[in-house]
Amino acid sequence: MAAAAAAKGYRILGFSSHSPLPFPNEGNMELSRLGEYAAEIRRLGREWEGRGLEILLGLEIEWIKGLSSPRDELFRAAGLDYSIGSLHFVDLPGSGRFAVDLGLEDFASHAAQYDGEDVGRAVYRDYYEQLGELIAEGGFDILGHFDLVKKNNVEGRWFDESSPGYLDEALGAAGALEGRDIVVEINVGGMSRGKVKEPYPSLPILRELRSLRVRITFSADAHAPEHLGANLDSARELARAAGYDSIAVLSKGAWTEVGIDET
Repeated sequence: MAAAAAAKGYRILGFSSHSPLPFPNEGNMELSRLGEYAAEIRRLGREWEGRGLEILLGLEIEWIKGLSSPRDELFRAAGLDYSIGSLHFVDLPGSGRFAVDLGLEDFASHAAQYDGEDVGRAVYRDYYEQLGELIAEGGFDILGHFDLVKKNNVEGRWFDESSPGYLDEALGAAGALEGRDIVVEINVGGMSRGKVKEPYPSLPILRELRSLRVRITFSADAHAPEHLGANLDSARELARAAGYDSIAVLSKGAWTEVGIDET
């Protein structure tokens, strides 16, 4: 990853693996490896120091009320340069807890178990309610993939993303960011992996964030070296369409605003 970033002209590279969870989950590191992870990223930073690439130690920390929070002491003790607060799980009657970014077949299997009439509405309402709770909890620097809930909603299979009901929930969560020192990422990782056709978040949400003076940054959310730098033009275009002309960049422990054309 570091070699690919340097080859593509990156000046700053942040690693943000998924944080440990208090239950088995193949997408997250084991708690016993958290120290090893931090030590390896710090070693990599020393290796690239002076070679034009600053490497930052980060962690994407899951919000599950009562189980996992960016404020948990074990994450604060890791000496992170930054943290990403993110939400993947919803909890519905009959369906139990499941991740909204599961494969489509797995998502549909959980949705079929829902004990109610409109599973799509139930999914996005629970998702955005929890997202608001995560924002209120705070303790993190960047809010990850704001509307991840749309990943399996190809062609509006489960809900209408332009409907007043959906937008009320999404923009309500966006409103919780007003006045808070939290940066929201424009995340193109789903595009790079062929899962979605546009970045997170969508334009209506991003316009609301702009009206609330919420700062943004760009995230490759790279799961492989070839994802670095991919679809960055889409992030720029979306930011401009929402009225942004700069993004927040973290370097040497401080955030600065950088013009979109300079990224």
